[in-house]
Amino acid sequence: IVVACIMAVLATVLFNRVQHYQKMAEKAAVEQTVGILQSSLQLRFASLIASNRLGQIDELVQQNPMSWLAQKPENYVGEYFDQAPEGNVSGKWYFDLKERNLVYFVHNGAEVHTSLPQLRFKAKVVLAVEDFPVAERPVSGKVVEGVVLEQIVPYAWN
Repeated sequence: IVVACIMAVLATVLFNRVQHYQKMAEKAAVEQTVGILQSSLQLRFASLIASNRLGQIDELVQQNPMSWLAQKPENYVGEYFDQAPEGNVSGKWYFDLKERNLVYFVHNGAEVHTSLPQLRFKAKVVLAVEDFPVAERPVSGKVVEGVVLEQIVPYAWN
């Protein structure tokens, strides 16, 4: 009986550790994908600057970030308008055409502290704090300083 109790306690501890490492692996995978998309966005922004096409910046931030990649992640399920993909979407990415957001459905949703069981990201233009009289680079009276892939829904992994 003592051996069985010890084995049960060890199995419980092992199970909890495995769950923790699965959550941390999912977090690392999401952060890696977002980092790759951010790098792709920066490269496209630099390309617009180099070719003097900053007028196309608004088009850039409306694009599906997954279209910037040469190879899409295996867990990307495509573009959808005003609805989520059907079936098991846990651990999957999709692009919301209506809101122009990149969405990730969290596999370990109970551990993510959000109002929704999903993470949302959107490309955003970063403008200068002050107006500058530079005719070739203004957007809405401000100078474009960069672009970022902004997280819309805050989350915290435990």
